[in-house]
Amino acid sequence: MDSYIDKTTKEQFIEDTTIREAINNIYDMLADLPKEKRLAFFEQISKPKDLDFVKEIDGIYYVVCVHFDREQREDMITKVNRILGTEV
Repeated sequence: MDSYIDKTTKEQFIEDTTIREAINNIYDMLADLPKEKRLAFFEQISKPKDLDFVKEIDGIYYVVCVHFDREQREDMITKVNRILGTEV
C-alpha cells in the first residue's frame, strides 16, 4: 500500500494497491477493445434511469437530474480532473 497526502484536507491516506491494480487491469482491457465494443460495455454497465433525486439540506430542496451528453468528446477521467482542478 502507498501513502499519500490529500492536497485539499492535508490528511494522509493509504491507497490499496490491490484496488489500483484491478482498476489498471480494467483500463488495459478497455484500451484493447475497439470503440464499438467499449461503448457496448459502458452501455451494459450504465447507470439506472432512476438516479435523479431530491435532496433536502437545511430546509432547501435540491433537485438533482443526472444526464450524459453522448456527443461530448471529453472522457470521464479528463472531466473529473478538470472539475477537481487537477488537469495534466
